[in-house]
Amino acid sequence: MELIFRPAFERDLKKVKNKKVLLQVACTLKQIEKVNGKDEIGGLKKLTQYTHYYRIKIKVSDKYDYRLVVMIRNNKVWAENIALAKKIFYKK
Repeated sequence: MELIFRPAFERDLKKVKNKKVLLQVACTLKQIEKVNGKDEIGGLKKLTQYTHYYRIKIKVSDKYDYRLVVMIRNNKVWAENIALAKKIFYKK
């Protein structure tokens, strides 16, 4: 799948200081590039209020629980945001 980074994602990624989280994100993004369909992406969960948006939980420890939000359309994946779970940005 083709992976596209939004400018907001790049800004959010620069704010993350935990190296374990950054390594997990890098591994997840490499996995997304290698797969052929969204069914092969591990830990992917559809967001209920949106048609093309999904989240991937990135948990390193009890203190650091991040969410990676991606939009998937036609074999293209847009990395939208990453944030701490306590600052969830997809709540209404």
